[in-house]
Amino acid sequence: MKAIPVEVKDVITILNLPADMADNPIFSEHEALVMRRMAEITIDDDYNVAVEDDLNEDDPLYVAFRYSYAFLLLESVAEFLNLKTLGEGIVKSIGLDSSTTELLTGAEIEAFKAKLELRALTLLKGFLNEEGIARMYELKPRVARLIRIGVI
Repeated sequence: MKAIPVEVKDVITILNLPADMADNPIFSEHEALVMRRMAEITIDDDYNVAVEDDLNEDDPLYVAFRYSYAFLLLESVAEFLNLKTLGEGIVKSIGLDSSTTELLTGAEIEAFKAKLELRALTLLKGFLNEEGIARMYELKPRVARLIRIGVI
């Protein structure tokens, strides 16, 4: 079984999204963008194996590429899903009486997208090229360092 591209209905299942979202054509429209992005950030030989070879479902390459594809597809469409404000966006909270719905803000969407991309890159860590590794470290939160200061 080829690792990528992953069918939209399978992406929806992987991401635990409502099944009716598979009918949204935006996912299909962004598949080519995700494939191109994965080609840019992964080692060519590994990408070609993921696209062309029949792999076992327990193969680490198959798992990494399949799940990363799902995360990158959601990352690619997230801001567009939020444009439908009649309850079809990415819901942040629902009022007690269900009459008010609050959607994610632009900044929250960008943070969500960065987390999705980092998660995808982390899964692909062993298959990333230099560009992919650089992007992963760019997205990783930096650990605070202890600085000692002396007064003379």
